[in-house]
Amino acid sequence: MDSMEDTSCKGGMFSEERVLYGRQRELDIVRGISVFLMVGSHVFNQFTPLTQDVPAEGFFTEVSKLIGAFPGGAQCFMMVMGMVLLFSTSSKPKSVMKRGLFLIVAGFVLEFLRILPGIINMLITGDLVSFYPEYSYATNEQLIIITLFWQDILIFAGMALVFIGAVQHFRVSDKVLILITAAIMVANVFLAGMDTGNDALNIFLGYFWGTTVFDGFMTTSRFPFFSWIIYPVAGYIFAKYLVRALDKREFYKKSAVIALILAVPLTVIGLFTGMFDTGFTGLGFYHQEILINLWCTLLSLDWIILIYLLTDNLTSKYLDIPVRWSKNITVIYVLHFVILAVIIQVLPRSFGIIGCIVIFLVLFAVVDFLAEKIQQRKVGAPGL
Repeated sequence: MDSMEDTSCKGGMFSEERVLYGRQRELDIVRGISVFLMVGSHVFNQFTPLTQDVPAEGFFTEVSKLIGAFPGGAQCFMMVMGMVLLFSTSSKPKSVMKRGLFLIVAGFVLEFLRILPGIINMLITGDLVSFYPEYSYATNEQLIIITLFWQDILIFAGMALVFIGAVQHFRVSDKVLILITAAIMVANVFLAGMDTGNDALNIFLGYFWGTTVFDGFMTTSRFPFFSWIIYPVAGYIFAKYLVRALDKREFYKKSAVIALILAVPLTVIGLFTGMFDTGFTGLGFYHQEILINLWCTLLSLDWIILIYLLTDNLTSKYLDIPVRWSKNITVIYVLHFVILAVIIQVLPRSFGIIGCIVIFLVLFAVVDFLAEKIQQRKVGAPGL
């Protein structure tokens, strides 16, 4: 449960000093649910008609939109990462940046492990089975390069931690941090989709904003820094107020109402601009711009608060499972991708919804079990 200290501050919503410490159970629950949803979305992406050419409308297209728009997904995952920094036992700037560098390296190692089973299969059979069947026209060499330099969310998370660690080190104020983030978001509008004409340069710049590679369509640029930094920054700034809230429940409730009210006009604008038609599938999801950023930030905050309100009075025995997922989150994330890289070599790529659900649940059960065994042996690493 939450750990609170007495304060002599009377009146107002916030104390001048920090009053909230320790792990926040709702954040663990949200992270656990987020990694569960991400594993499910990756299974669906690999084993449904979403991996092939599909009509503009249809069941699987709508499922894809829902997964991308759902506030408990990757956006919320990154927002919680920013919040958790305020409750971490290793929140000093150098520790945060060191953890970020570790995740960047881990992200590139994961990309190598994702393509390794395909390379082995190619050496045996002559065919490369990759994570990207939509790029069926690409050469094997192109698919290998795309996989090796694909910007996994681990890489972005590492970049975000390095950024926030630098913000802490130089004591950047919240107002200045907001201005920097806003400037990055505006710059992203003009830079996203850039094709320099040089594949190597596109790959490098793609870690910062959306670029293309090879034919002007294929890209390694997923979770570019400029498109996604708002989520950990928003979580980090929000948590600065959360740790000083005299009444956590009341602060959460008021924040949820404000976020919901602000989301209404953005929803209306989104309906007229087609945000909900294109903004949550394919590159529209990865290369997000300002409107989607703001809308998802508000709904992610509401999702976190909703989880808190629903679970605050529940005993731990009902919540131990998602909390366990949260504690093992990095290992679960890496393991599920490594296992997926192997099984796509042998399983067909088009299942019905029931088949996908079965694969997803079996896969998650396996990685959950393995991650817990690894944790028990204390073979761990800095997490998200």
